[in-house]
Amino acid sequence: MANERAFWGTVALGGIIALLVLLGQQESVEEASGLWSTADEPDPLAFVCLDHDGLARHDHVTLKIFIDDEQQVIPGSIGINSGVCNQNGGNMHAVHTHNDGGLLHIELNDAGDVPLGVFFDIWGVHFDETGVFDHRANETHEMSMYVFNSDEQASEENRVNSFDDYLLLNGETIEVHYKAR
Repeated sequence: MANERAFWGTVALGGIIALLVLLGQQESVEEASGLWSTADEPDPLAFVCLDHDGLARHDHVTLKIFIDDEQQVIPGSIGINSGVCNQNGGNMHAVHTHNDGGLLHIELNDAGDVPLGVFFDIWGVHFDETGVFDHRANETHEMSMYVFNSDEQASEENRVNSFDDYLLLNGETIEVHYKAR
């Protein structure tokens, strides 16, 4: 019986050591790639599901993303019928798109603020002052963000530094740029 206990104790200890080694290797790979994503720690609003009934807020913001001056397509149906929001009529996230034109729909059953980062959390991609998608600011590239009314253009006067914390306001256009310094 003592031999059996020692055997199973050794097996359990070996399993724990193997698990710790695997976890250490995973963290090392993530650190080496340098591609930690803000979507790894989503805002609680990214889990709010709703339908079109009883909305206290229904606003629209236009989002444009440029990588090295090339405008990126923001896909339609982000935040609609996702793995989180897909049942009993609550099939939309608080921020979602219907088509690929970059028009964000901000909808809430209760009045409240919604940061831009919530949309990227729902989309499942990285976004903050350190970068967007798999692109990261470094010695050769920078991030910039501009917020303006639809009848204006991006300029230094409407540059903001809040990125994922920027609170979405109806009728605004937001341009995110990742470009060479």
